[in-house]
Amino acid sequence: MAQPLIRPDGVVDGTAPAPPSRRLLGPAALVSVAFLGANALAYAFTLVAARLLVPAAFGELAALLGVLLVGTVPATGLQTAAALHLGGVAGRRSPLVLARLHASALVTALVVVIAGALAAAPLTALLHLPDPLAVVWLVALLVPSTLVSGYQGMLQGTGRYGQLAAVNGFLALAKLLGGTAGLLVGGTPTAALAGMTVAALVAALAGWAACGRPGVARGLRTPLTAALRASGALLGFVLLLNLDLLLARHHLTAGHAGEYAVGSIVTKIAFWLPQGVGVVLLPRLADEAHRRRSLPSALAVVAGVGAVLTLGTAALGSAALPLVGGSAYGDALGTAASLFAALGTGLALAQLLLYSGIAAADRVAVGSVWVAAVIEAVVVSVLSATGRLTVVSLAGTAVLTAVLLVGAGLLRTRPLSPER
Repeated sequence: MAQPLIRPDGVVDGTAPAPPSRRLLGPAALVSVAFLGANALAYAFTLVAARLLVPAAFGELAALLGVLLVGTVPATGLQTAAALHLGGVAGRRSPLVLARLHASALVTALVVVIAGALAAAPLTALLHLPDPLAVVWLVALLVPSTLVSGYQGMLQGTGRYGQLAAVNGFLALAKLLGGTAGLLVGGTPTAALAGMTVAALVAALAGWAACGRPGVARGLRTPLTAALRASGALLGFVLLLNLDLLLARHHLTAGHAGEYAVGSIVTKIAFWLPQGVGVVLLPRLADEAHRRRSLPSALAVVAGVGAVLTLGTAALGSAALPLVGGSAYGDALGTAASLFAALGTGLALAQLLLYSGIAAADRVAVGSVWVAAVIEAVVVSVLSATGRLTVVSLAGTAVLTAVLLVGAGLLRTRPLSPER
């Protein structure tokens, strides 16, 4: 007869706990759906903007949104640090703990605003912006975006995945509605960013309420230091995630770069589809025992999802890219569209291993992401200089880089494998 288990809270439980993979799947599916929906709404805004703005203005807005992506890296680091901090402390819903994290989010937002203000003039000149107010609104948008990420980290770390999904979805919907309203009223990128900023402020208030309206408290050194370290790692990963697309734009012809951009949509689908696994796993990585049990299962789930997508894309063959982008795409790639699904899967696995490295304060994990980005850029440059760079060879190089990064991460985590 099986002996009853004593849970960490002292309650006797006569049933064995569910396997880690089973405990991950339900919340992960919920969060993945929410994140996919949020990305779909962001894509919908891009389509709306492309139709409401003239090409020059749309190019300006696209460049500003690219800068916004980089500007939200500290917010993502804040969310990661908050989730890990709450996953590793007792009494994690303590008002004092949440108040410190809230104060950290406010300080991070202030730092981002100061950095944005210092970069405003150079950005205006670099992007050839006709209206300097566009950068002002971009910097303003970073404030609620950073705060929402802080609130999402609190919800993530305390296991409130339904509320996390709701806040994430509400932010995406608010930005779509606010940005569209700005385009309809003002008809400029500046007006779009202004509308998105107002809408994101509303979403930030909703996130604050979902967290129980936390106050502020002193003792910010630990969470701010953790957020800074996580931001450095995640900045490298954001660069790697988008590097192949930037290299395609720089080295390939306009037509081939456009085909690569359509292929990268497949990459993003394969990357984002299992994102809920990482979101649910992250707080558990703060504890070494949980990390040892949960990481292999999470990697297996992500690899399984990616394998299905890659095999499905391979089965479609030359019809895969036209299915995504239309009949004008697919000539240069042929039947190799499955490379993009494999790339997205490799990057999703690399992200899980990076989260594990951040949780374990593994500096090698952080450095390996930057090394991988440098290797990919160098190899692509050599292929271009020798006349051997094509859409397929660029995608293949990105896949090999991801495989090397995942392999290095698995070697570092071998001691975390369950004992046989």
